[in-house]
Amino acid sequence: MFCEDCGYSLKSEAKFCSKCGSSQVTSQTDVEQDQLKSTRDDLVEKVQTLQAEESIHNLEEGKEKAYYRGEAELLVRTTKHHGAGRKAAAFVTGTYLIAGRDSKRTTKVKGTIVVTNKAIYCAGNKFEFDQILAMTIKGTFQKKIHLTLDKSVGAGGRGAGLQSSSRISIEIEISTNDINGLFKGLENARMSGVEF
Repeated sequence: MFCEDCGYSLKSEAKFCSKCGSSQVTSQTDVEQDQLKSTRDDLVEKVQTLQAEESIHNLEEGKEKAYYRGEAELLVRTTKHHGAGRKAAAFVTGTYLIAGRDSKRTTKVKGTIVVTNKAIYCAGNKFEFDQILAMTIKGTFQKKIHLTLDKSVGAGGRGAGLQSSSRISIEIEISTNDINGLFKGLENARMSGVEF
């Protein structure tokens, strides 16, 4: 480093010239500190920008995108399949018709159906795509969409032993005036997360 007034060679940390005594405004350490501060400020700004972009991306990922909206009627058939142990015990005790047989329930709902990239919503019901095993169109004159869902459930919260294991299967039959549009919406929604 050199003196700004007389040009005499100085140490990098000198605040005054040892020859002429003039004040040295910009010492080498001041320059280095300014450069470090500038670099630090740039890094902080970049980190803040990346964090903001990540937050926006996470928010967008959490949103559901609608692929279809219309009116439909759903027929939901729920079957609780009892474990083999329970069926055998009920058969031996003579109570198979009461305790051993699979229990079935059918409900019918009608209303607005919305298909998003995560689930199907209709009349307060939500069916997530992770649970759907199969999706088909059945019928020639009166077409309907059939969905098969499956859930494994440990009865009473116990493990999946022979007597305690059970499984719930759900079949949904959807009828609507726009069956092709609904099926296309279901296909697009299920394929939305797939990248080629």
